[in-house]
Formats: sequence, C-alpha cells, structure tokens
Amino acid sequence: MNLLPSEHRQFREKEYWDTFFKNRGKKAFEWYGEYGELCGILHKYIRPADKVLQIGCGNSTLAADLYDVGYRSITSIDVSDIVIKQMKEKNKGRPDLVFDKMDAMNMTYDQDVYNVVLDKGTLDALFTDDSTEVINNIDKMFSEIARVLKLGGRYICVSLLQPHIIKYVTQWFVSAGWPIRVLRCSEADLSKDPKDRTFPVFVIICTKFKKMENMKSVIELALSSDSKLTRLDKGESLVESVRGCQQFAALRAGLAAGGDRSMEEVCLQLRTENSTTVKYSLFLTESKAAACNLPFAAFIVPQGRDVEWMFATAEGRQQLCDSASCRRLIVVHLGRDATFSTLDQIQTELSSHVLEFSPTDLPAGYKVPFLSTGNDNEVGSRKERCRGHSQISGDYVVEDVQVGSTCYRRLIFLDRPNLTQTEAVLVSRKDKNKKTKKVVDLNQLISTYHTLMIGGIGLYLSKPIRVCVVGLGGGALPAFIHKAFPLCNINVVELDPAILDIASQQFDFRTDSRMVVDIKDGLEFFKTPPPAQEKFGIIMLDVDSKDVTSGMSCPPQEFVSIENLQRINQCLEPNGLFVLNLVCRNICFLLANMNFYI
Repeated sequence: MNLLPSEHRQFREKEYWDTFFKNRGKKAFEWYGEYGELCGILHKYIRPADKVLQIGCGNSTLAADLYDVGYRSITSIDVSDIVIKQMKEKNKGRPDLVFDKMDAMNMTYDQDVYNVVLDKGTLDALFTDDSTEVINNIDKMFSEIARVLKLGGRYICVSLLQPHIIKYVTQWFVSAGWPIRVLRCSEADLSKDPKDRTFPVFVIICTKFKKMENMKSVIELALSSDSKLTRLDKGESLVESVRGCQQFAALRAGLAAGGDRSMEEVCLQLRTENSTTVKYSLFLTESKAAACNLPFAAFIVPQGRDVEWMFATAEGRQQLCDSASCRRLIVVHLGRDATFSTLDQIQTELSSHVLEFSPTDLPAGYKVPFLSTGNDNEVGSRKERCRGHSQISGDYVVEDVQVGSTCYRRLIFLDRPNLTQTEAVLVSRKDKNKKTKKVVDLNQLISTYHTLMIGGIGLYLSKPIRVCVVGLGGGALPAFIHKAFPLCNINVVELDPAILDIASQQFDFRTDSRMVVDIKDGLEFFKTPPPAQEKFGIIMLDVDSKDVTSGMSCPPQEFVSIENLQRINQCLEPNGLFVLNLVCRNICFLLANMNFYI
C-alpha cells in the first residue's frame, strides 16, 4: 500500500493526515528512526524532570518510550482527531501521558510553561516549500514554540533538513537570539541498509535566550552524535556543511545500491572545533577500470599542489584514482588557513570520516591506506604573504608554497581557490647587506602556455617590435618578454587596478619606457585603431573569464566575437601575429563556436 502523498503539498493538509492514520491503523509510523536510535541525543537534552510538549505526535511511540524510561510530564498534540483517539486508547496504561487535539500554529497553553518542545518530523511535514503561505505558517509555529517555552527551554527537532528548511530555521532563531546546535544522528543511518541511507537524520536544538543587542550568533554542528562540536561563523556555513553531508550520503547510498555516481562531484568540508575555516575538503572518486589492486584508499594532496590539474579537477581526480588502481578513492585537500604537521596527524583526524564512505564489501579488518606524493610524511608548506579584495576580481590571496625542492609564489582568487591566476618561481638572492631572501625569478616562465605564446617573437629578433598583452595577472608574461627580448616595447592592457598593485608589490613587476600599462577594458582598447606607425606586431590575449558558467574559462566569450576579432585585426601591422590563450573544457561549446577561430 502506497501511504506517501502523490504531491508534496498534501503534507500540510489535515485531511491527508486523517486518511493516512486511518489507513495505517494502530501500527506506529516512525519517520526518522526508532527511539533506540534517537535516545542517545534526546537524553542529553531532555531531563527526566522537564515538562515536555511534543508537537505533531502522530502515532509515534516516542512519548511512550520516554515515559517508560522515567519521563513523566509529557503532553502530545496533533491536528488529527483520529490519531489523538488512537493514542489515548493505546496509552491507557500510562496515565500521566496527555494527548490533546491542537494545532501547533495556534496553541492554547499558557506562555513560559514547557522546558522542551519536541518535534519529530512535524517541521518537515509543514515546511514543504518556501512559498509565502508556508513561511507564514512556519512563523506562526515558531512564534508559538517561543511563547510556550520557558527561558532556557529547548526546541528539539528531528528533521531531514532540506536546504530551504535549514536556511530558514537558522535565520529565524539566530534573529531571535537563540543558540543553534545541529547534530547528525548517525545511529538512525546505521540501522538502515547502506543503499537506503540516502537522507541523513539530523537533530536541531534551539535554546530560548533573551535577545541581547550585538550578541554574537552561536551556531554549532557535529557530523555524528559522538563527535566534537564545531563552532561556525555564520548561518551560510551551517547550510553548506549540512548540504555537503547530504550530498555525500546520497552519493554513498547510490554507490551501495550499485548505481553510477552522479556526474556532479560533491565535496564534504570539515572544520575543527571552534574554527570558522575549512580544514579538510574530501572528494569521492570511483575508478572506471575493470580490475583494481586497492578496494579503498585516501589520497592526501600536499599543501600547494591542490591547484594542479590532477588534484583540482574532477577529471584529474578520476585519472588519479585510475592510476592508483583504486576502486574508490577519497581525495583530501588541506585547508589554506589550517596548520598541519605530519601525514600521521592528518590520518588520525580523518580516519573516522574517511571510513564513513568506504565500500560495504570491504574485507574484515581492512586498514585504509593513506597515500600521498613525495616523501612518506610530506604535507607541503604554504605561507600567506597578503590577502585583499578587488572591486572587480573579488577576494584574493598571494602565497608562497613549497613543492618538492621548488618554491613558488602564487596569486589565487578565492572564488576559484583551486585555480592559479599567476605563478612565479622564487630563487634565493643576497641583498645589499648580504642577507639571503627569496625573490621572483623573472628569467623563468612557469606556465607552459606562456612559453608557447612567446614563440612567435623569435620572428622579430632583428628589429624593434610593439607587443600588446591584454591581461596582466602577476605580470609574468610581459616581464619575461621585457627581459628576454630587449627590442620589444610592451603595452599591457589591464582592467583591474588592484591587479597592477599586486603585480608590482608581490611579483616584482616594473614599468619603464619599454613597459607601459593601460588600466582599461580590453574590449574598449581595440575599438580605436592606432595610427599605422603605432600598430602592433603581436597582440596577445591572456584574459581569464569571471563567468564560471560559460563553456570557456579563458578568455571571456566577448573577446572572441567576430566584431572584436575584426577590431584586433585592425590594430595589427601587416603580417602581424595574434596569439590567443584559449581554455575551453566544453568540447560541444568549442565546436559550436569554431567559426570564431577560423
């Protein structure tokens, strides 16, 4: 018998619930786990002497189970006449249990009466979407909960925490000045078959406090009932953490059921206790090989190497998994703002979280290998030089990272933290006081595509040439051209003035009579062709796209429009060269727009 509603809005309708319980009969319907699976959390937050109100009780045995272990003052309410009659009849042998027909959005109890308001699935049943009508009803229910609870009382809600629910719950109770704690009830998951663990069960504890001006929000999360609490900095962080947990659970259940993993790779981010920053990011990858040597392993990416293609992209991680001959691999990124000592320390901290995503058929006693690159205990090093914000490019960081025996300086835009905007090699030099310090080596080009871009300059070695470079970054490309080709005069076009400051202060970029920078939109720059004697021998486009939804990540699509390419052509001298740094990972997009490049 199909007892689920055909349309989710029916969860709000009293008639649906009456029909549901009438058809269900006297058999209890436990949405999110039995009492034995929830009691580990409930007993921590409900004292035997507390006065408890259970809202939307249905025919759950939760009140009776609490009564049987010593909780006596429990009142349960529901809007269904039938279920209230059933529960009164069923609990005749528990005289202190009270069952009232009442709407949680319009309760008749006095204010400041209860120590605990207990909600098992009622919030989820009512909060079906984020329409105005639903939001108004949820506001009424939360206001009623706040009214009947004593100061210091707790609203304890068992929920699946759909995104719109966790977002609004956090917003409402933070605004009211209540501390929020979210615990994942791992016991409820473990009681199910692995393929049925699609939806993790959470318990929310919101504690009624008197609202105080300028009080810092208290938001805490634990990914299992026995793990340490993590203090989060804002509600958005809680929403992201819960969502990551849900995505991983859905992916894991799909794998256990024998299905293919989703094409959309998910990431679980872990924070330490009382930290506001991510310490670990975990990516799950499955091998496509027919046979593998390892059933399961974790790969720790050393600091500084997380921007490499092999570790920064889903395709790269897939190749890593295949190369390691591992059936299922957890790839771990180390947080930019965290501190790490050894791989042993990382393994100790991550073991329990990694095991959560292991295959169900692992051999008994299997010890999960933790793999990495380089030395057995190498975690890499990362030293932040500066951090700032650009009105155009957003937040950025410049950092020095040690990869093997080589030290690099990198510019990273934090909206795309796994992509290196600019990279330069650092070498040791002695200053005037004979003190050794690290400086940018302008004699090296690190990026392979930069090496290819300058290949055409060799055709002009015997005569002066004007070169236009659109896109400065850290200045590595124009600085190398300036140093290696003394007959070149370089005109750099850069939209963002903050980038020029970064290049000058962090990457030793310098302007002079042969190196000029125009702070201007590259598209506007080409609209006015220069006089014949000032046309360019080479024009290089080295511009990244801020539109991550586009099929092209470099350059922005407007730069390769027919109109702009025609303008570029007008700015070139006869037989001049146009060099384009093109990055397009969407082959369909590239083929559809190939006429731009022919």
